[in-house]
Amino acid sequence: MKRFLVWSMVALPPTLLILLSLKPLEIHSIRFLGFFAAAFVAILIMALRIIPDLQSQKRFRQQAAVSLIMVVSIIVFNWPLRIAYGFSRPAFDQVAAQVMTGETLETPRRIGWFRIERIEAPGPAANGIDDQGLRLWTGVHPHGNTGFVQASPDNLRFNLWSHFRLDETWQFISED
Repeated sequence: MKRFLVWSMVALPPTLLILLSLKPLEIHSIRFLGFFAAAFVAILIMALRIIPDLQSQKRFRQQAAVSLIMVVSIIVFNWPLRIAYGFSRPAFDQVAAQVMTGETLETPRRIGWFRIERIEAPGPAANGIDDQGLRLWTGVHPHGNTGFVQASPDNLRFNLWSHFRLDETWQFISED
């Protein structure tokens, strides 16, 4: 029981953040949950300093500090999403090449580590030319989609709720 309590206080917050950031959720949701987890771990560290019986547990304090560092690093850098994107980048580029040659791809489908619900390609649109770049939507919603966009970070023409720059060609966005 003691090991479970230690695990739930030290390892659970960063573990949940890693899983949530790979969903992928919109960046604001990850940050909200991350701040909640960071506050939880910070309170835990303060409790360890105040309660004399637990002060002798140096290993537990070190684990709590590592947990807090992981939570903060996920909030700031979103490294689990970056790592998953890095492994998925060749598959993204392959799909982009297929779509640009005019090939029709069935959705939903898995591309790399991500489940893509809908693929939208640039080209003629009903009201002119669609120049927003290739879109690989991981979440489709009437109020705004979430997913990967192949476009310059300086040329995003979307109603953005959040924007996460992955590199010069791919962005992760959530529309409002």
